[in-house]
Amino acid sequence: MAATPVVLSHWSKLVEGLQASPMEFYAAVEESVRRREMPESACSRVDYFEGGAMSAKREYLRVRRKRLVLDICGAPFGKGFFFSWWLGELRSGPGMLVGILFGLAILLFLAFQIGTSIGILFFLFGIPAILWFLVNHAPEEFAGWDDPILGIPFVGPVYQRLFRPQTYYKIDTASMFQSAVHAAVLEIVDDLSKGKGLRALSEADRQPTLREFFTH
Repeated sequence: MAATPVVLSHWSKLVEGLQASPMEFYAAVEESVRRREMPESACSRVDYFEGGAMSAKREYLRVRRKRLVLDICGAPFGKGFFFSWWLGELRSGPGMLVGILFGLAILLFLAFQIGTSIGILFFLFGIPAILWFLVNHAPEEFAGWDDPILGIPFVGPVYQRLFRPQTYYKIDTASMFQSAVHAAVLEIVDDLSKGKGLRALSEADRQPTLREFFTH
């Protein structure tokens, strides 16, 4: 089962009179995404429970770029076909952070065992350097390992300013990712609608509902 990301924006539309195969829709969107050659992006399939833990599962198409994921749904509903996507940011729980801090504590202990001066230097320069490296170069599976730090009073804002500052680049990149995948989805929706002789979506129908990028 896929972990539910923190939702940043959403789009959905029910097209009346349209019948299609969800799997063929996903395959067409994947191809549309591939043609756009978005850097560091990949497609996969993920399952979400429809309700509680014992409920049925629904398959979504996921497009991922680093911590950002866009989960796409296509499903028949009555005499129409429902399209939606959810843009979210993956966040981690405290377990990963505890493991990393435990490892840093061991390294710090070993540094002081070698010598007090080395220990102090490691504390002043080594730990910040390791934290910077993890923030900027950690593998995707460790994305968001430091999220719990951002929620700590006083410490969180300082940590964010030093290691994870908000930048126009981050927000623009998220916006570009959303726009590119949204365009890929709309391309296939338009193709399916045109093939059935249905009118194209209006401009209002095409606009996503925005929330906040990078609330942390």
